[in-house]
Amino acid sequence: MPKLFRTDIASDAEVKVFVTDIRSEADLVAYITQSQWEATEGPIWCYTEIRSDADKVVFFADGAWDADLTVFFTDVQSDACWQDQGKSGLI
Repeated sequence: MPKLFRTDIASDAEVKVFVTDIRSEADLVAYITQSQWEATEGPIWCYTEIRSDADKVVFFADGAWDADLTVFFTDVQSDACWQDQGKSGLI
């Protein structure tokens, strides 16, 4: 389950994420939900403010060159998917 804790410290993160506006450049098309019960697979994310509840700690990088994963966020849950299955183990 991808419950994520956001950190502002890059060295504290397990995964560094870059958000792109261009869907074709993304490794992952993700959908953000407020419900942890909906976040049952990698492309559907739910943020938590309690670090110990998180599955992963993520940092949002300023550039793709500094990120492990490039993400495009969608407003449609059914559009969420991995575009690069090779990186699916990161989240």
